[in-house]
Amino acid sequence: GRDALSSSVFAAMIGIALVMLLMIVRYRLNGVIASWALSIYVIVLFMLIAILHIQLTLPGLAGVVLGIGMAVDANVIIFERFNEEIRAGKSVRVAVRTGFKNAMSAILDANVTTLIAGVELLVYGTGSIQGFARTLLLGVVVSMFSAILVTRFLMNRFVNAGCVKESLYTSGHNGTAAQA
Repeated sequence: GRDALSSSVFAAMIGIALVMLLMIVRYRLNGVIASWALSIYVIVLFMLIAILHIQLTLPGLAGVVLGIGMAVDANVIIFERFNEEIRAGKSVRVAVRTGFKNAMSAILDANVTTLIAGVELLVYGTGSIQGFARTLLLGVVVSMFSAILVTRFLMNRFVNAGCVKESLYTSGHNGTAAQA
């Protein structure tokens, strides 16, 4: 049991590192921002697991990994909406604002659906199913915090600091966006 858990934790760490690398390669500065947000997500999630005395078992670790996937998914949705705005000729500043606005319904739909399923598993499941549900529910809540607040905060800080060159964020644009 312990070997399986430690091997799974190691595999999850490698997976997170690879996901971060892929996000940076695909989304450039937004990928760096997503990696920071994902790091904050992992720290907050494990801090809450410790504070709430949730025992981390293999099913619980599976819930953590699924929550990480949902956090990455939310960032991908945001960045793709952002890229759509850039391709439409909007400035980086406007693309950040509009991209988040346009991404919120998809993010909320996915997360609320997962929360409903997690509550059902928690209420009707037993033992390891409930452990999975606890970490999944906690992961989804922290994921929404991470994607909606942390990623937005970081993107706005970069834009407000003057990082408004489209090529820092994406390679897919039509070249007509203003630099403000």
